[in-house]
Amino acid sequence: MHDDVERWNAWYGGRSPGEPAMPKGLGGIQLTRGGRCLDVACGLGEQSLWAAQHGFEVVALDASDVAITALNSAAMSAGVRDRIDSRVVDLDDGYPMELTDAFSLVICQRFRKPDLYEQLVYALEPEGVLVITVLSRVGADGHPGPFHAPPGDLVCAFRQFDVEILRSVELDGEATLVARRR
Repeated sequence: MHDDVERWNAWYGGRSPGEPAMPKGLGGIQLTRGGRCLDVACGLGEQSLWAAQHGFEVVALDASDVAITALNSAAMSAGVRDRIDSRVVDLDDGYPMELTDAFSLVICQRFRKPDLYEQLVYALEPEGVLVITVLSRVGADGHPGPFHAPPGDLVCAFRQFDVEILRSVELDGEATLVARRR
């Protein structure tokens, strides 16, 4: 796990967050405004910044302290630092037990850890929305790696939970699922 953190710190070193960005697949989905948002494996935090600018109180998690530092700097520049609680958390160790609050929006972009899916669903408040995007074998160029999900993986995984699947798209090497907790 320590190697993973070093790898991500090296990856994010010298990079800055891009423009705040709505999570993939979320366009046109009705959200509770002014709620709490959890951004899992937030990286440089473009989605955290977007959520904070749209009235959410954000908890942003990533294993890379380099990425979290860059997010904090960008949040300060954007005037939303007070709306983002950023934390260095290695999700390979599991879901943080101290996160007991319910969230109206949970974002997980390009981080695939199926044993966290249930905890992500139950981190949602009733009617809360989860948007998750993972690498997929569907439409992937070349030889997809071990982190690429097989076709239908997200739908199959989330059908077992108390959610309504609002959208599922698989193409160009990515799979996105949007679900609302019942």
